Amino acid sequence: MTHGDDAGLMLPPKIAPIQVEEKTGVLNAALSVAEILKTAGRKVKLDDADQRTTRWKFNFWEMKGVPLSIEIGPRDVSSGSVVMSRRDVHGEQGKVFGISMEPSILEAYVKDWLDEIQSSLLQKAISFRDSNIVDVSSYEELKEAISLGKWARGPWSASNTDELRVKEETGAMICCFLSNSPSG
Repeated sequence: MTHGDDAGLMLPPKIAPIQVEEKTGVLNAALSVAEILKTAGRKVKLDDADQRTTRWKFNFWEMKGVPLSIEIGPRDVSSGSVVMSRRDVHGEQGKVFGISMEPSILEAYVKDWLDEIQSSLLQKAISFRDSNIVDVSSYEELKEAISLGKWARGPWSASNTDELRVKEETGAMICCFLSNSPSG
């Protein structure tokens, strides 16, 4: 209670577990990494705001859908490495520790991971799409597919009246006409 004020704890240097904050070194390393990646043609946002915790920032950018996060702390600076996290793989499986800040290694790692994320998300989307399409040949089958939350694919007369009927009875609407659809 003696060593503190309204802003928080004030530890005497002899008992403080950390005597010097290494923010300047971390920020310089982060700026260097950002510049390396920008030079390599990557779209980079360095979040150097002081108002939020690291965890808050990580969650914020995760919710925005940023595919790849790079974390740099004092130990990373001293070892010349970074921690990378993939948005599409949760938890420790999506993290890699100790990636070198050496530009050629960092650029290659980021490129490979972004390519992997792109491919992974595309495959997930295709799999989701294909597993949710039901081929129908009658109005009853169409209604059944919609009631199951599926997408129905089938012949369509392109009638505005029929489209309105489908929308009123099922809540569904016509989304697209396939260019490779069979006639009829």
